[in-house]
Amino acid sequence: MLTVLFATHNGAGTLPRVLAAYRELQTPPGGYQVVVVDNDSTDATVAVLREHGAGLPLQVLQCPQRGKNRALNQGLGAIEGDLVVLTDDDTVPQVNWLTQLEQTATGHPGYDLFGGRIVADWPGTCPLWILKLVNLGATYGVTPPGQPSGPVPSERIWGANMAVRRRVFDAGHRFNEDIGPAAGQYIMGSETEFSGRVEKAGHKAWFVADAVVAHIIRPHQMEREWILQRAFRLGRHMCLAEHDSIPPDVPRIRGAPRWKYRELAEALTRRWWALARGDFDSRFRADWSVNYLRGYLYQALQQARSIA
Repeated sequence: MLTVLFATHNGAGTLPRVLAAYRELQTPPGGYQVVVVDNDSTDATVAVLREHGAGLPLQVLQCPQRGKNRALNQGLGAIEGDLVVLTDDDTVPQVNWLTQLEQTATGHPGYDLFGGRIVADWPGTCPLWILKLVNLGATYGVTPPGQPSGPVPSERIWGANMAVRRRVFDAGHRFNEDIGPAAGQYIMGSETEFSGRVEKAGHKAWFVADAVVAHIIRPHQMEREWILQRAFRLGRHMCLAEHDSIPPDVPRIRGAPRWKYRELAEALTRRWWALARGDFDSRFRADWSVNYLRGYLYQALQQARSIA
């Protein structure tokens, strides 16, 4: 027995495809259950779960306070079995997804974190400028192509296709409810933050190349402004991730190392020159850097204020 766990907020648009794929899944030894935590949806999510989840070993819980990690932590109270498979409400698995994860976990008892391949499911043809300029991993959670199966750093295990042995949760590890998808301008990278903490506690990670899911990309997620918002959120995440690695005696301004302000000034200069030349590619790269650094500096200020 294993448990598939995910949270959903207003997932009515993608859940029919996701649950249809679940009905085609190969059943791993011992079976599986699906635990879905509805995180304060205001659309038809609950009705869709009821209709399209018919015939599945599905349990639906309610978490009225927004926050994906809060919902996942609540869902951990309903898990069964020794392996918890974490995913999203816009992620469509291949038919052998669970059997590949289960076989790998059984064959590598010294590892507690497992991650599979994530590919993009584009709404039609993806514009060439996205493929050329956009960091697909940071923006859409698409894993690097060609990543082979085997031991990996925990940062290679991503939340849309991730499995964790139950003993990790039994040891007290939980998802950080201060980060991750929620109302407003949230901090991204919650699963890598979790897996990094778990790795520091001695748990090792393994990548499963044959356990594949497709991330449904919506049309609005291919718009320039939406993509640049991801850069801002990535900057906030990286500020948190780097906090302990920067020596405390490094000169800072408003909580951030001074060189981050120099990097921002350089990125703004590159953007100005790109605008003057009408160079779309250079302008986008500069805008990504500007938004990333704005997010970094914003988070640094929040942290400085919290300890002042």
